[in-house]
Amino acid sequence: MNTTRYHLLPYLGSLFIVFAVVAAMGAAYGQQVDEHSLKQDKPALGSIVKKRLVTTVISMDKPYQDLNIEEQRLIRSDYDNLPEQDEPPYPLRGTRELMRKISTAQQLLLVKGVLKMTVDVSSTGEAESVSVYESPNSDLTKVAALALMEEKYKPGVCHGEPCKMPFLVVIHFKVAL
Repeated sequence: MNTTRYHLLPYLGSLFIVFAVVAAMGAAYGQQVDEHSLKQDKPALGSIVKKRLVTTVISMDKPYQDLNIEEQRLIRSDYDNLPEQDEPPYPLRGTRELMRKISTAQQLLLVKGVLKMTVDVSSTGEAESVSVYESPNSDLTKVAALALMEEKYKPGVCHGEPCKMPFLVVIHFKVAL
């Protein structure tokens, strides 16, 4: 069993996933749903516009191996000393459902601020534990931690073998008036 550990960069400063979760923000008419945003299921009462809830620079609909080179580079950038042939863990089917769960809670709570969490992913792709580094609201933290623990992951890869490694989630919550 491989015991090499890769650590996230100090203070989790370089954000490899930056989500802008926006409540009460209008989206443009006729805009196609794309893999970089998540909209409400239904428009708010009295509106025909589905509001954009999540925007990200990394596709939410793709597993790690289907992300483009730049998206993979952004994800890898938070891991210190991660050799080129190694890979970080990542949600098996992308981040859309994870972000849907978390943004649903944010819409109800209307909190703003930064949420920084890691989930330790086992060599079999199971979530083992969650660590919280920053949170704007304890209720939102509970929902996010539960969502992270329920997720199935592609495990990290160390020296060609599946290995335990943390997966970082950084979300910037905003409330537009």
